[in-house]
Amino acid sequence: MISCQWCEELADDDRDEVLALVAAAAEYDEEAGFSRIEPRDVTARSRKGVRVSHLAVKARRGLSALDDVPLVVVAYLHLAVDDDGLGTVQFVVHPDYRSRGIATLLVEEMGLDVDRPGGWSGTGARSLRAWAFGTHPAAERLTRRFAIASVSRLWTLFRSLTGPFAVPLDPVRLPDGTVLEELRGLDDAASEKALDDVLGRSGILPAQLEKLAESRAHGTGSVVVASGDTGRPQGFVWLDPTLHPHLDLRASWIRALVLEKEARGGGLGAGLLVRALEVLRDAGAQIALMRIDPDDDGAVRLCRLLSFEQEDAHTCYQVGDWHEPPGYV
Repeated sequence: MISCQWCEELADDDRDEVLALVAAAAEYDEEAGFSRIEPRDVTARSRKGVRVSHLAVKARRGLSALDDVPLVVVAYLHLAVDDDGLGTVQFVVHPDYRSRGIATLLVEEMGLDVDRPGGWSGTGARSLRAWAFGTHPAAERLTRRFAIASVSRLWTLFRSLTGPFAVPLDPVRLPDGTVLEELRGLDDAASEKALDDVLGRSGILPAQLEKLAESRAHGTGSVVVASGDTGRPQGFVWLDPTLHPHLDLRASWIRALVLEKEARGGGLGAGLLVRALEVLRDAGAQIALMRIDPDDDGAVRLCRLLSFEQEDAHTCYQVGDWHEPPGYV
């Protein structure tokens, strides 16, 4: 019913079909907030420390049983394996072919044995991880059927900025000697230096630092940096005021809120977050969105105090041993 073969780089025809597939899926899944694959991942090649493999899954158009019906790409899997054999998976099925058993059939044919010689399916992967964003019934069914463990969670939170459910944004008293600098672009040289300084003293795990670095490299938006009386950056908030529809409302994202370890617990995080919410509100957003780790008690408490509410949950699934917690964006 399906056919597929690993490759280091997609052939031109397959690449064009896969690019069309991920674009159609991104548009179809936007409101639900499901996982999406960026076009740059479809054209990615292996690089130092990362082996990239592509899998275009094909079937007869309409899943026809007739041999004269042409093959089309119905799903795509992207795998990035590091030098330790840790494999990060991204997978998407074309909207026209969902709920028809494509993912189940693929797992049944390929298996999930990561201990065989050569790793999973000969890719070198000794363990696998994949994030499923949104409450996705297909992901839940698939992982339950094949006993794939969940190892981490994220929440998407929302906060009303206008309308009848919007709580006023009260001023926050900052720690003595701390000031919030003017809004600057994410790619501003001063912003980049300040973010690097804060991240270096944040105590964030390497996997999360790597995800943040990747997001910054391809991201947009602005940052507000908090500095102490010596001028040293103590924290930052990264926000993207770009408006997009979300449940018939205009929404914008807060991408990251990071403090150095010594600056936590004194109100600086609340001050940065309130400033970001003010910027998004003034840019026309009706709601603000952000993701947090629900196991981070400080982040959960802060967001609740500022009237954020949980909207959705996301799950990271894992096959094999991988001891470091997963990063997220």
